[in-house]
Amino acid sequence: MLQLLRDISLGSNMDWGYILILAIGVLAGYGLRTKDKLAFQDTPVHMRASAIDRSNLLHAYARELSNYLIEIDPNRYCTVYSRALIEQEKLFAAAAKIREAQLLILTERYPLYEDFDFIRTRPYILYRETLERSTAEAIEDHFLNLVRFHSLQRAASEEWRLLMPMLSEKEEEHLLGYARKVRDTKFKERIKQAVREYDAARPSKLTDFQIPDGEMLYDSLNFAVYKLHDIAESMEGYWFKDTNEYGIHSAFYGDKVGDVYEHWYRSDQTFEKREVLLVL
Repeated sequence: MLQLLRDISLGSNMDWGYILILAIGVLAGYGLRTKDKLAFQDTPVHMRASAIDRSNLLHAYARELSNYLIEIDPNRYCTVYSRALIEQEKLFAAAAKIREAQLLILTERYPLYEDFDFIRTRPYILYRETLERSTAEAIEDHFLNLVRFHSLQRAASEEWRLLMPMLSEKEEEHLLGYARKVRDTKFKERIKQAVREYDAARPSKLTDFQIPDGEMLYDSLNFAVYKLHDIAESMEGYWFKDTNEYGIHSAFYGDKVGDVYEHWYRSDQTFEKREVLLVL
């Protein structure tokens, strides 16, 4: 096309009628290609791909918050997840007017998808550093809104409806098992720290046989230690005052120096319960 214009400006001997027809054809072809491109963007394939991309983005935002929430309080996160799952199913099955009203509220609060990014920090900044500036309630509320918006989109759009929901009963079942491992891992580390403190501050050199079973061995601001009876092992019970949790530490000493086998359990006030800790 540019060459044709140059030929015209230089007074080319080409036939003017031929030039005009050729130019019209080139422009028409460009118009058809543009129209075809726009038409492709409106195809079900393109709309489906767009829905998948946006859904994946919401999942990523929810994963960032979930990872932090379950670490700070596994029990509380399980409660939030259960509540969010109920709301997800309730909104998906709600009447169209109710869904439209709820979606309007959320879109006014989050006009763009990037507004759902709660963390908003550099890629290498630890999430905890940013999230610790917010309350757990604010993070949980944002998580719930992510679930609500995703559910409303699935209910309103054919392309979204084909996608899996953000939460499910199957995932909740897996969450309960994983949350226990998180709790037990944190609890084991707390018992180990208490054992170290008790060993460092042990008030006497009495042997286990000289100390009556059930007697308090150590008492601090955070926990107390009690002598427990066991035929083969040295065993103490730990009561953590702030959380009212009970744990047991036992140690079996082998024949060789430094040959020690340790175990940690979750227990109750009687210290008769021996629940093995499932750690990550």
